[in-house]
Amino acid sequence: MSQTQWSGFCTSADDVDGGLYPWERRLYERVLHTSDRMLLVGCGAGRDLIALRERGFNVTGLEQTPELVELAREHLARRGLTGDVSTGFIETWPLDGPYDAVVFSNCCYSYVHPSASRVATLARIKSRLTPQGRVVILYTGLAHRSLLAARLTGLATRLSGADWRPEPGDSFSRDYHSESVLRYEHVFLPGEVANECAEAGLRVIEEDVLEGPFWSAIAVSR
Repeated sequence: MSQTQWSGFCTSADDVDGGLYPWERRLYERVLHTSDRMLLVGCGAGRDLIALRERGFNVTGLEQTPELVELAREHLARRGLTGDVSTGFIETWPLDGPYDAVVFSNCCYSYVHPSASRVATLARIKSRLTPQGRVVILYTGLAHRSLLAARLTGLATRLSGADWRPEPGDSFSRDYHSESVLRYEHVFLPGEVANECAEAGLRVIEEDVLEGPFWSAIAVSR
């Protein structure tokens, strides 16, 4: 579902050439260094990957959708750039490291399910960070949640015989990119990502509200 959902998102040359969003530039200027060895999780067709490469970052892209990996490679070549782009899921992809920074691109952290898997993934990343390594997470946040929606989703999973149960904050809706799939994401309350980072042994060094629905949590290993 997730691969189908994102396969047509921000893939054109105009989309990719648009580069970093203003709030991404401000955030990255504060917490990243061009000397960093970086892993970009959810690089898609290469919009932020190419922008970071052009700024001199040694960045590897990781993307779960094979078609987008090929597009990212094509866009890199079109811009006269080189760079590693791999296909895989951050939960299981073999991290080589050590990394100075691991960045979860827009919303990607929200698509790791359930909470225990997010914490385990962060702990695995922590083991491959340099002593001053950072994890940068861009995630979808809400001030409050609908209890009715959560109860209806839980009821639907039980009635359908699904082998998993939704957690508070799990959201399902019709996707506006691809009407053939049901959009899933986890939306976070203030402090929730920080708590998951703490469970993984990471210390939050900055948390900020960015433009639109995005918040950022930046963590460094102790």
